[in-house]
Amino acid sequence: MFGPEKLFAASGCGCKAKTNPEKPVGDKISSFLIGVRENFCLAGLLFFLGARKMARKSGKKILAESIKALGIGRVFTVRAPGLDELVEVLEQESGAQVFFAHDEVAATLMADGFVRRSRKSAAVLTGSWGRALAQVAGVTNAWADRVPLLSISLCSDDGPDNNKGWNRADFDQGAVFAPVVRWRGRISLPEQIPKALAKAVIASRAGRMGPAHLDICPGALQGSADEKVLACLPPVADPDAVIEPARIPAESKAVSRAAALIKNAKKPLIFAGGGVKSSAASAVLEAFAQALGIPVATSMSGIGAISSDSPFCIGAPSYTAGETFHAAIREADVVLAVGAAFSGLEGFGLPPIWSADISFIHVDNDPLVFGVNVSPQVSVLGDVRTVLTQIHQALAKSGFDAPAAWKPWHEYLMRLKGGRKKRLADFALKNWAKPHQGRLALDLARFMVEQDAIMVIDGGNTPLYAASYAPGLAPDQAFFPFGMAALGGGVPYSVGVALAAKGRRVMLVTGDGSFLYAVQELETIRRLDLPVTIFVNNDSAWNMIKAMQDSFFECRYVGTCIPETDYAKIAKGFGIPAMRVTKAAQMDKALEFAAGHSGPVLVDCVTDCKNLPDSLLSFTLVEFEGSLTQLDPKKVLKSLWMNRSMGLARSRHMADYVRKAILGINPSEKRGL
Repeated sequence: MFGPEKLFAASGCGCKAKTNPEKPVGDKISSFLIGVRENFCLAGLLFFLGARKMARKSGKKILAESIKALGIGRVFTVRAPGLDELVEVLEQESGAQVFFAHDEVAATLMADGFVRRSRKSAAVLTGSWGRALAQVAGVTNAWADRVPLLSISLCSDDGPDNNKGWNRADFDQGAVFAPVVRWRGRISLPEQIPKALAKAVIASRAGRMGPAHLDICPGALQGSADEKVLACLPPVADPDAVIEPARIPAESKAVSRAAALIKNAKKPLIFAGGGVKSSAASAVLEAFAQALGIPVATSMSGIGAISSDSPFCIGAPSYTAGETFHAAIREADVVLAVGAAFSGLEGFGLPPIWSADISFIHVDNDPLVFGVNVSPQVSVLGDVRTVLTQIHQALAKSGFDAPAAWKPWHEYLMRLKGGRKKRLADFALKNWAKPHQGRLALDLARFMVEQDAIMVIDGGNTPLYAASYAPGLAPDQAFFPFGMAALGGGVPYSVGVALAAKGRRVMLVTGDGSFLYAVQELETIRRLDLPVTIFVNNDSAWNMIKAMQDSFFECRYVGTCIPETDYAKIAKGFGIPAMRVTKAAQMDKALEFAAGHSGPVLVDCVTDCKNLPDSLLSFTLVEFEGSLTQLDPKKVLKSLWMNRSMGLARSRHMADYVRKAILGINPSEKRGL
């Protein structure tokens, strides 16, 4: 036992206890106890001060606790130098689920797919030495479709070297993200982590939602800071909480002007984009359309914003609705565009595809989209769901009823829709030598309904076929990446969607070329045993581009022919059950095979590259506008002659599209107009 002297000595105060041997024993004991008490007080004080000094946490733990507090329950990453220890801390301290991809592009797309389907928080984490740049393709996906994705990457501890080139890691990688994120920041000290991370999360969810990017210097993770820096964070958030958009109402004047324009319309049309889905406004949109009897068209990113089976939806998204879409945008006089960006996939909203006489009402929560391509008569700034409700209430308050003159307009478009659906089915089900892509799409539509599956679309022509033949889709049932990863992102994207779908089957429909972009992620699908069914449209070509070379450049192919490949064998090499289909009669057996596996499965469907979706012609007219006028007429005629092997049936099918969609010659459907 320590005596008084030793207790004082241990305290380091430099004092010694004084004892008096002449004092009575009682006094000696009393003095001893007083000394013990005083020394324990000093020791306690020193321990407290030492503990305060020691109450520090590493940057890694601060990051992990910040992620936990902000409710980021999933992190998608890769194996890379400098990440292993951080990932271990994240798993232990934050409780976040960590999922590994094989490269940074795939990890980003997985995170995007997860957030988009679940509407819950997730982050992508990548290493230093420029690895963040591989995130850009996926981050632009999130930017285009307003997905609140959190992008985190390690960066150099040193500042940019101003392009001197001495150290290729010393550059401002965050600047690359500037055009495609809502907010970006850089952390160089551990104490900056909580506030910066909170800012990133808030920015990604505010107003026009979108991704936020955060660079973290390795020194910030290796250093330490007082744990009190975590005090700025909110109480621990639920990682399974659904992210709700900011419900920003529009100004009453803008709502009144929009309502007045709709009242005076003769042939009104609603054009719904991806913003309808990000606002969770699909039910409100359908109720609005039904109450007023206004037909609805959707953009490609708006697929599923309203079910294609709805009696007020004109059909498939954008040009895949063929003559119905063309008639709608050529003859409408007032277009209510909600959450839509007018891209090339929809003809930019401009003549000659769209009528020059349309009066546009543009509803969006981002003022920067107003006036891009389309100059609206009325711009309404606010949340799509909220604004639709405001306009509906304003019309109802004024006693407005949809005029009887609107009904023939709606019926005309529905007749076009029905005729197109029959024409496409009849053509696809002909007795072709190889399975027609349209036949494949019809079979997959049936499979999707039977399995209550979620569809991810990837590729060039493949999405056109898939969208043209798709059944009625719920808002969160179809996903088409719309940013820079629109081609080749399907495999990793389906991983994120499947993780969010909690055991529900995900059906990936992809082209053979796009499938090869991320074929390595088959290992991820197998490792996680995800219920992902992959159907590969295998026509051994980059057929969207090859079609141009066929039609205009005398069949001179440059980089558009893919060697014949058995993708079923590739899938089996990854341990995934697979089957190859070369005849239409085999499709029923293939669908039974796919339905018989609860985990991943792949079906390689060999199709004929001579087939083209008819709506490709519309995309060609827009995407290649200007360049087509420079073509040599002799070469075009020669190209047509060289492609006579396509046969009369295909030529007549394309001619029907030209007549109905491009020229608008549909006399039998115009009854009552």
